[in-house]
Amino acid sequence: MPLVTDVNEVRDTYQEAVTLGVGLPVFCCEDRETLEAILASALEMGREIGVADLPIIPAWTCRYPPRGQMTLVTACGDPILGTNLMFSDLEAFMGESSPYRELRVLPHLDHAFPWLDGDVLHGFVDKFASVMCDASERPFEENIRMTAEFVDKVRGRLVVEGAVDEIFESGGQGEKNEPTTPDQAVRYLRETGVDIIVPNVGTEHRATADQIVYRSDCAKALSKAVGKIMCLHGTSSVKPEDLPSLPSDGFVKINVYTTLAVHGGQSLVRCALDNLGNVFSQDQLEELVAQGVLGQSVLSPDYGNTVGTIKSRLEWVTNPSRRDAWFAAVRNRCLDFLRVFGYENYA
Repeated sequence: MPLVTDVNEVRDTYQEAVTLGVGLPVFCCEDRETLEAILASALEMGREIGVADLPIIPAWTCRYPPRGQMTLVTACGDPILGTNLMFSDLEAFMGESSPYRELRVLPHLDHAFPWLDGDVLHGFVDKFASVMCDASERPFEENIRMTAEFVDKVRGRLVVEGAVDEIFESGGQGEKNEPTTPDQAVRYLRETGVDIIVPNVGTEHRATADQIVYRSDCAKALSKAVGKIMCLHGTSSVKPEDLPSLPSDGFVKINVYTTLAVHGGQSLVRCALDNLGNVFSQDQLEELVAQGVLGQSVLSPDYGNTVGTIKSRLEWVTNPSRRDAWFAAVRNRCLDFLRVFGYENYA
């Protein structure tokens, strides 16, 4: 199936999710392994419930200062090259021979600042299903003006998401962290013409502080004013027990990234630790033990996944083992969110 980029089909997909009580997770990525893991989670969910064409939203940022994901795709750091590679991979994943070909894939550009990512916002407009035109760093009036200008230029070509006001970066400084009011949301929606709004309901990006609180009451009040057309950013701040209620609180889209990176990265390290005897030689491990970097147990021939003689083994020093460790962890974490956000309702 081709990528879903027709604006009416994208809007219908969102409306279908609202009708079914589903929240559509927007999984951000910056590499092929994560991109495939996102698709694989939808494929697995579809097999569980007997639905082959589930919708799934892979997303990425471009030059977004906190994490410009398309600058990280390649070692050279070219964001346009990174964007082209992501679309190239997506098109291959949707090819006739791919196991993912029946999924409805809606690629999304996240946190695109008009003054940083104008070339991507306009140059790739027909490749994305949706984009977030993020002018939330600017004063409210300027935010409205800049977002409205972009909406006018791409009207009828793709779904546009906009941030009503700034959501703090975890650990950052500043003063713009008041919850969005219904009046602000209504005005922003009316004057910009966006399809989806990102309100501030107390969450942060990549949050780790225990004191951050998701404001369900604020979300419900906003949804009553504008409808179920909201996207939640800063999902890391939401307590696990509150996640299932996000669709009914008014969020049709829910951004997810940090937890994918954490689970993937931890899985990589566990894989490396289990295979020290398959990566290093006996002499190298003895040197690391002597330096106090590793414990004596790594020298045992039955430590972790070591089989027999301690030595470098091709299958453990090359990329596939690392790819598979990352892929499985991220796929399973994505699958957790598909379940918690009601994907079984597509059955």
